[in-house]
Amino acid sequence: MPAAIDASLIGAVDAPAPRKFAYRARRGSGELVRGVLEAPTHEAAVRQLRRDGLIVLSIELGDLAAAIGQKGAISRNRLSARFSNDDVIALCQQLAVMMKTGVPLAEALETFSEQAARAEVATVVRSIKDDICEGEEFSAALAKWPRVFPAILVSLMQAAEASGTMDEMLSRVAKDLLKARKTAKQVKGAMVYPGIMLAVAITAVTVIMIFVLPTFAPLFKAQGDRLPVLTKWLMATSAFLKGWWHLYLPAVGAFCFAVTVAARTARGKLAIDWAKLNMPIISPMFRQLYVARMTNTMGTLLAAGVPLLEVIRITKAVTANTYWDRMWDDLRERVNHGQEMSPTLLQAEFIPRNISAMFNAGERAGRLPEVLDRIAAFAEEELDSAIKTLTGMIEPMMIIFMGVVVGGIAASILLPIFRLSQSVH
Repeated sequence: MPAAIDASLIGAVDAPAPRKFAYRARRGSGELVRGVLEAPTHEAAVRQLRRDGLIVLSIELGDLAAAIGQKGAISRNRLSARFSNDDVIALCQQLAVMMKTGVPLAEALETFSEQAARAEVATVVRSIKDDICEGEEFSAALAKWPRVFPAILVSLMQAAEASGTMDEMLSRVAKDLLKARKTAKQVKGAMVYPGIMLAVAITAVTVIMIFVLPTFAPLFKAQGDRLPVLTKWLMATSAFLKGWWHLYLPAVGAFCFAVTVAARTARGKLAIDWAKLNMPIISPMFRQLYVARMTNTMGTLLAAGVPLLEVIRITKAVTANTYWDRMWDDLRERVNHGQEMSPTLLQAEFIPRNISAMFNAGERAGRLPEVLDRIAAFAEEELDSAIKTLTGMIEPMMIIFMGVVVGGIAASILLPIFRLSQSVH
């Protein structure tokens, strides 16, 4: 009897601890089932599912595999945040190449997931592959990840599935996404440069006012009322910045917070969108940016055979400006009533007259997709020119601004010193 007890204890110690497996299976009726179960081994998990009358489609070990089925929206948001635009472009490019050579879509997705640099990217792609293997359309599988794949990609894949041109459409999407990424980087670069220059100027002036000017205070105090007005003003400002920081720093923080909150309101967004379209220096760049996005997106979707109302919905999201949104709403109403779109564009003040005229000609001739492609190429050239003009204007303006500010501070310090030396002589 003791020997039997010892053997059972040894067996209990040697038994592997249960582990979690994420599975996908179908019932006999064809219903899809997803979930997580605990089993000591992979084989034991399969046997358990089969005993329950399920047809096993996939079963994987690990939290990443189980995250999508168990944690829902939280895990999808986390995985989506790690899936960048560059990953979307790379996926479209590789799928297009592999499908042109005859590789099935599911196999191409599996190959991409195996070569992915990050586990999150591999998990998302593998989830799409599993959905396709379960009978879903590629576009429907992509639509489950709205924060990863843009609406234009999903719509184009729907059109490609209907026409059987998946590889060609993927190649076109990859090129369009590359153009969009290049344009976004150009615009961000044009806006980041003046921001950096302004931050450097503010930092330099703050350091001078707080740490440099106070060292001259004893020297300037001896001169009394004979100091220049600019020097008196700078010394008073320096004393305020150094002695009252506990008052103005919270005030500055509260102001920045109030501006941030106001910018998220409807009125704040309206003001920002108005500035983008009407500010003297930046408005040419933003106007051409919106035109390039509109023509690129509409041309691609219309050429693929996407319904016009769906084209308007997607393009409205691409432009993302309150004043443009009103124009898209008017366009949707005109399309619903069977009317032409060009009169609305001709009335829009923020669309260049030549662009709306070309749109009108293309719509009346029945060659709108072709005309939009040409307009997009023209708008991209104009956007490049506007960005170069903007950066070319901002650079000397920032240099002049910094020179005037720093030079004025230096002059306010040196003038009293020169007067003191003259009086000594």
